[in-house]
Amino acid sequence: MISHEDLSQLHSYSSGPESLILSLYVNIDQSDAANLNRGFETRVESLFRQAAENHNSHEGSRERFDAECQRVRDFLREYVPKGKALVLFSDSKRDFWWQRDLQVELPTGVRWSPELWVRPLLEVIEEHDRFAVVLIDKHHARVLTFDAGGLEQQTEIVSDVPNKHATTGTDHIWSQGQMDRDHLNHVQSHARRVTDELTTVIERMKLKRIVIGGPVEATSVFTSGLPKRLQQMIIGTISAPVDANRDRIIAEMRSVQANTEHEDETKMVDSMITAAMKGDRAVIGVSDTLGAIQEGRVYRLVVARDFRAEGKECVACHVLVADGMENCPFCAGKLEAAPDLVNRASHRVLDMGGTIQHVSGEAATRLAQAGIGAVLRF
Repeated sequence: MISHEDLSQLHSYSSGPESLILSLYVNIDQSDAANLNRGFETRVESLFRQAAENHNSHEGSRERFDAECQRVRDFLREYVPKGKALVLFSDSKRDFWWQRDLQVELPTGVRWSPELWVRPLLEVIEEHDRFAVVLIDKHHARVLTFDAGGLEQQTEIVSDVPNKHATTGTDHIWSQGQMDRDHLNHVQSHARRVTDELTTVIERMKLKRIVIGGPVEATSVFTSGLPKRLQQMIIGTISAPVDANRDRIIAEMRSVQANTEHEDETKMVDSMITAAMKGDRAVIGVSDTLGAIQEGRVYRLVVARDFRAEGKECVACHVLVADGMENCPFCAGKLEAAPDLVNRASHRVLDMGGTIQHVSGEAATRLAQAGIGAVLRF
């Protein structure tokens, strides 16, 4: 779980004139065959070598860089992957170390610089909503939160709810009915306690989505008694019982998260395509998207995950253009091949303060013909 305190710590970290910080993002997802048998460590070594080659001209920094890399190696030697991505910041000179496992993918990269490279982390936090998770049965409940950083329990509620008991004797029918009503009243009272705690967590943490888990009878009583505003925030259910362990809850929440992200991506792509057709701050297709990038108008670049495109880059002014042109349309300069066009375009958008969103599933299918598009600032 990435808390507000975590982000405040990163935001408040003040780099000095002699600061040099190692920022590391690495894919550790164990469902990826390349990461099995600690293959992610090999990837980290490759990143370190590339960074050393890029920064070996910085006088006096190579020794510090090597020492910082060794500090990370020592950590990784005992490290056990717990998610899909690892984020790590290290500055030995100021005894600074910050590391978290994320439950979502992040681009692999390393940076050796005077400041923390926090942008990829902030972007993934912004893109992935934080969920409230309620696991409830008739007498016990837990309210948790789940986001890109993982799972964190916020509160636990235990209520004294009498069990149903069959009775005998002349008053059997009346007694049993009274016990059933008494039992239901206690269950409803328990549900109201949980609702109050959930409302407090939602308001304190500004949550917008709720996932429910537990036996059908208890969850039905609970959801039916929720205010309409909270009912509308429920986006899915999981089968985990109240006493489920952390790993099971995370595994089921990943599935809910993936479904939610695919739905959000599809809505976003549909909205972008509609806006592009109306000429309302959106474009689709390689040529129009590259034109918007050149004009500095791109707020969010949207790319189908498997989309590939070849183009050209001007040797003189570095404009990116679609394949098929002979000369730069801006300066008439010579064009050279750019087989990694999408990657180059992505870096241009990041440099101008925009974001990149890769979509898959139904969203990618909707975007298939164009392959790429953008939501514009103006």
